[in-house]
Amino acid sequence: MFANRFKELRESKGMTQAAMDEYFGLMRGTVSNWENGFTIPEEELLEDIAAYFGVKVSSLTAEQPE
Repeated sequence: MFANRFKELRESKGMTQAAMDEYFGLMRGTVSNWENGFTIPEEELLEDIAAYFGVKVSSLTAEQPE
């Protein structure tokens, strides 16, 4: 599930939610919404996120990370 995987990766980088919002140029609270399962990023942004963390997009969206 994206929410859990994203949070795990974000925390492994030592980044706060606010720092991730700023890094990706998002409105404040967007990362919180992702991690709480309210929304998920658009496909293009998923690619940027995957690149940032050095993982495949499928690893972000799959039930079990690759």
